[in-house]
Amino acid sequence: MEGENSIINLTTIGVEDDVGTSEIIVVGGISLTEKFFSSLSLFFSCIMVCMCLAGAIMNTVSLFIFTRPSFRKRSINVLLSGLSASDLVLCILAIPVFCFSQLQQIIPGISFTMLAQILVYAYPVTIMAQTMSVWMLVSITVDRYLAVCHPFLVRVYCTTTRALLTTAVIFVFSVGYNFVRFWEYTISDDPNMPEEMLIVGLLRENQIYMVLYQNIAMLLTQFVLPLMVLCILNLQVAKTILEAGETRRELVASEKREHSTAKMMLFVVIVFIFCYMLSFCLNVLEIFNPDLFKNHIGFLLNDVNNILVVVNSSSSFIFYVKYSSRYRAQLRTMPVIAFFAARCCFENRNTNFSDKSGERSENYMTLTGYSSRQTVYTSATALDNSQVDTSLKPPVRKF
Repeated sequence: MEGENSIINLTTIGVEDDVGTSEIIVVGGISLTEKFFSSLSLFFSCIMVCMCLAGAIMNTVSLFIFTRPSFRKRSINVLLSGLSASDLVLCILAIPVFCFSQLQQIIPGISFTMLAQILVYAYPVTIMAQTMSVWMLVSITVDRYLAVCHPFLVRVYCTTTRALLTTAVIFVFSVGYNFVRFWEYTISDDPNMPEEMLIVGLLRENQIYMVLYQNIAMLLTQFVLPLMVLCILNLQVAKTILEAGETRRELVASEKREHSTAKMMLFVVIVFIFCYMLSFCLNVLEIFNPDLFKNHIGFLLNDVNNILVVVNSSSSFIFYVKYSSRYRAQLRTMPVIAFFAARCCFENRNTNFSDKSGERSENYMTLTGYSSRQTVYTSATALDNSQVDTSLKPPVRKF
């Protein structure tokens, strides 16, 4: 995430072309170019705030569900709870870190001094959450690889204890690796400094630090290594799932469940790769062009990149709902969801009895969606509910 460049650049600078300084039409002391890019940046900030709020709500729901006692029995759910927690922190802190510098133009009462204090200390925590999110996804991919490609090793390596240990290690690594970022920026104590220039670079003024840590080290730890692991393991998982497609009926229930979960995570990884590809390219370009984020185009690319990162952290909820019947079932038990579900007739039953054949048609809402079941009673068993043929009840898929 290249959001650090948007933090200190609270004002817009001039634009130059290949020949020299271009002619800029000035209206009311502000060039049309600056006004256009400022409006565009404000528009992107509003979009990002909406995405962050939606992502915070969805990740809160996911964290609540994955930490339920019935979900904590599987290693994958422990890892998913860690992913939801890191994405939740990222979505919450992304609002003040990457949006307030633009939103203060339309929201009264936000002072530059308060904004500077928030940015200096919230920015490192945001990057810590992003690092944890990336490596939590890598750990989930490893877990799914073992479950699908080496099912006999699941009981040994895919345990809740190992999942908790993995989450703790990733948390410590993310905090330790990014702790130095607390010294990247500082607040100027110069009383003559304009308010919009209160934040000044500290370590970021060091060229060696920028090249070795911000560019090369970040490129390896945030993009190259994670993407290599994600691509290699997920290709193997996808291959195994496709090969098992023709013999799916021979798979035991546990294997079908693991394949379904792996398919869900494949889509999560695809979204991750798509959303982080721009960030990867921008980091590479910044190595060869350190002044990339010192012009309007750089600011624009930076805003788009930040939005994509938030989209990645907010979109997992959609795939959980799509592919996990247990997730949907738990989601319906939440008070707010249950209220709207009742309003939408999720729990309504409509029973019709036929006078001629003694046939009862019962429409009801199952955990996996709307279903219609027909149970036939003979005249001898119509009054005995204990003799109902329960084999006709559709099986419930488990996540």
